[in-house]
Amino acid sequence: MIPLIERARRYVAKAGPAISGAGGHTHTLLVAKALVKGFALPHAEALALLEEWNQGNAEKWTLHELEHKIRSAANGPGVDGYLLNTQDERVVSDRPPMSRPDVRKRREFDLAALEAQSAGLGDVADLVWLANRSEIDPATVTAEGFLRRLYMPDERVIVFSEYKSQGQALWPTEKIPTAGPEGIWFLAQPVDGKRHPNPRVGKMSRRSEESVTAWRWMVLESDSAPLRLWLGALVRVVTRVAAITTSGGRSVHALVRVDARTKREWDDVKRRLENLAVVGADPGALSAVRLTRLPACMRGDREQKLLYFSPSAASRPMTVAEMLPRRDVLRLWRERTVALAAAGYPEDEVQACAKGCRFYAKYDNWLKSAAEELEGIKKS
Repeated sequence: MIPLIERARRYVAKAGPAISGAGGHTHTLLVAKALVKGFALPHAEALALLEEWNQGNAEKWTLHELEHKIRSAANGPGVDGYLLNTQDERVVSDRPPMSRPDVRKRREFDLAALEAQSAGLGDVADLVWLANRSEIDPATVTAEGFLRRLYMPDERVIVFSEYKSQGQALWPTEKIPTAGPEGIWFLAQPVDGKRHPNPRVGKMSRRSEESVTAWRWMVLESDSAPLRLWLGALVRVVTRVAAITTSGGRSVHALVRVDARTKREWDDVKRRLENLAVVGADPGALSAVRLTRLPACMRGDREQKLLYFSPSAASRPMTVAEMLPRRDVLRLWRERTVALAAAGYPEDEVQACAKGCRFYAKYDNWLKSAAEELEGIKKS
């Protein structure tokens, strides 16, 4: 009897190579599906055989891309074991169980490394500190204003109030939702707004790679690292951070400008940034079609608050000079409100200005909770 692993090897060899520009992506995904679904091979064995098969391709996939194909095939449609026969099934059942790696599991961060990367900013990086150094005062930014600053007039962005849907609005042609029980998201990459076949899941979609028109952004997300250290590390280490937004809950999302010309080039940038897992970034969130929180929107009764907004996104981490404040948001909003009230402006205009004061009013509580969290981690 031919061993299962050898039969799988011969099967994919007969499939032939993938040809770039002629359905190579779909062909590779089908080969991966045969290994991980058809022959029910564990992740490591399927990946090893896919690497062998990859050597016959004129334009070879990277190991990271092959791993993505294996994961997509494993999570996609299809009955497990459809290429097995009776003897194979006994071999598989006799084999000790091998768990596939959970790609969604967050890597543990190193507190000492996180403190080193934040370079002292973990003591000061908070809502007001970031707002004072933003190009644009976050308190003045609306959800639509945020999108207008980041996308070209002819580009389209999908906005979601239901995470697993195809989106509730295509901005700017449709009115976007700004509140929902679970909050509001948007797909960071601009899209054409059309539904395309998504070969990874076997469905039509307008939020998959096939709909993307520009590989401009990358989302870095953390809901495990201490907030202030994470913010300090973002400012000190990551280049081209255009926006930092809270989820209305525990996590903080950073929107990083990439401006890649192709998906493969985007993946290259991703690999260079993956070392940020040490400072608490969730590696499972590093997807080219990741949804991220839209600021100035409500998640239940909590705001998805914009902490930092610099649309031009500098090409390097902040220098000491660039860390100098541009404004004093607390003094600015307080003085504006008092001046309007003293000048006899209508109450609605005074209250509109006071909204800026309220935007920053609760930052003391945020600061306190972040400090208590860090102290608890150090003691544990």
